[in-house]
Amino acid sequence: MINWTIEYLCFNENSVSEIENFFDQLSDDQFKSVAKELALLELCGNSLRLPHSKSLGEGLFELRERRFGVRIYYAFFKNQTIILLHAGNKSSQSKDIKKAKVLLANLQKEQQK
Repeated sequence: MINWTIEYLCFNENSVSEIENFFDQLSDDQFKSVAKELALLELCGNSLRLPHSKSLGEGLFELRERRFGVRIYYAFFKNQTIILLHAGNKSSQSKDIKKAKVLLANLQKEQQK
């Protein structure tokens, strides 16, 4: 089985990522539920499918925590790395997807340099 590694998107090494800030705002129950989904993603990687994960196209994926409606947007990179780009709630989903697409495009540009 392939070992996957999950990392947070952070453009500045000294700053806390938006994902970490989002996780810090979750209740203990919400965070436990999200942690279970993240553990499943780390275990299954790119073979994880609905109802847990959904492809949004152009290399962007959505991890779907169903109990509280938390959504985490991520992408796969070489060396079995999963980068968490952005997170939000189901209520802000369309805005969060747009932001995640921009973040992914910026990250891909950075990696091409």
